[in-house]
Amino acid sequence: MICRLAIAATVLLAGAQAQQATNCEYQSLKCGSALLAAPFSYTEAQIAAAVNDTASIPPLTTDQLSQTLYHCTDILGTITGNAFCFAGCDVKGTTRNDQCIM
Repeated sequence: MICRLAIAATVLLAGAQAQQATNCEYQSLKCGSALLAAPFSYTEAQIAAAVNDTASIPPLTTDQLSQTLYHCTDILGTITGNAFCFAGCDVKGTTRNDQCIM
């Protein structure tokens, strides 16, 4: 019984840590294309909702969502739309902030 509880606790903890690792970093800016790719776990529906909740960005097509810049607003991985990048969104890789291409 104790062994099963220990295994269950380990699986639960590992799952929580894996989920935390897939969130974007608090106060960072990320391109939609980066959020849709590994190691992040955001879905197209999540990034569309983030844009739709931002009054300054009009509704976008699926392709446009990936070239939008998103702001990571808390440690739980909540995102909001920051800006639609007309010329594209530049993923900076391991650095903190992605940018719109000018």
